Amino acid sequence: MDKASGRELRKVGGHPLNAFLLGEDLPWAWDNWDIDRDVFGKLRLQTELEGREIVAHGPLQLRVRSRYRIGHRSSLKQDIVFYSDNPRIDFETMIDWKEKHQLLKVGFHVDVLADRARHEVQFGHVERPTHTNTPYDQGMFESCAHKWTDLSENRFGVAVLNDCKYGVSVEGSDIRLTLHKGGTHPDPRGDKGIHEVVYSLLPHEGGFGAEAVIRPAYELNVPLFVQYGMALPEAQSFASVDASNVIIETIKRAEEDDAFVLRLYEAERSSVRGAKLRLNANPRKVALTNLLEDELVELSVDEEREVKLDFRPFEIKTVKVYFQGKVE
Repeated sequence: MDKASGRELRKVGGHPLNAFLLGEDLPWAWDNWDIDRDVFGKLRLQTELEGREIVAHGPLQLRVRSRYRIGHRSSLKQDIVFYSDNPRIDFETMIDWKEKHQLLKVGFHVDVLADRARHEVQFGHVERPTHTNTPYDQGMFESCAHKWTDLSENRFGVAVLNDCKYGVSVEGSDIRLTLHKGGTHPDPRGDKGIHEVVYSLLPHEGGFGAEAVIRPAYELNVPLFVQYGMALPEAQSFASVDASNVIIETIKRAEEDDAFVLRLYEAERSSVRGAKLRLNANPRKVALTNLLEDELVELSVDEEREVKLDFRPFEIKTVKVYFQGKVE
């Protein structure tokens, strides 16, 4: 139950949320890479729960640890983490994989009506149908998803985030993330051994957007870390942008010059006029470059250390910043 909206997330008549599904995987070619459509008729619910216990129950989180038997010889240990101040539910999972020619998925059959699903790719996302009305639709049974997949109505949606598994299928409102594959060619050992993954279920009010889905996915993949250092003024950051749908994806040293490079992109497929990029120190020079960091045009900086940028849908911009003195 999502408390904020009062909605039950599980589809009535659907399989349980976080359902593990395993089935025979014998692709026609490219054993370690391909997934053929017939595998979806072979997937079976894995119900051998070996144990479950509460390992943390405090003011910040509830952590439930479960152990499953998967297939004939594999096992899976998982912590389900509920937070007191965040609707995101994390599934911290360790798989001891010993199967051959088997495909493992985890399914979330949610109560959301959408005829298309969004899947993240680098610097944007693609949309794929959730139905199989035509042969063209039927051919898109498995999609790439870097950090998230989202199903949204106009005022509510559910996303599945992940930190290292990049294949997903969506049929109707059943989101199935591919966790593991037991191919044996060209390496007969396949991916046998211990594997760790974190994926998350994220309900969100309102439709799809950067604040609802994309930023939480970055927070899962690039967690906050703390270290000792110089004290800075409150809320000061190296750089920030005032448009919520523009992401500062990269901050790096320039390849050849004594400068920093910022790579930004528009993430929602929506144009932006006059997005303000704010820097935390007075720059000597700011230039727009191509992806090779060749300067194209110098940008003007106002007295607030802000640079205005326009973005087309999914546009990538690379900005080179020269500060006063040597860059440390």
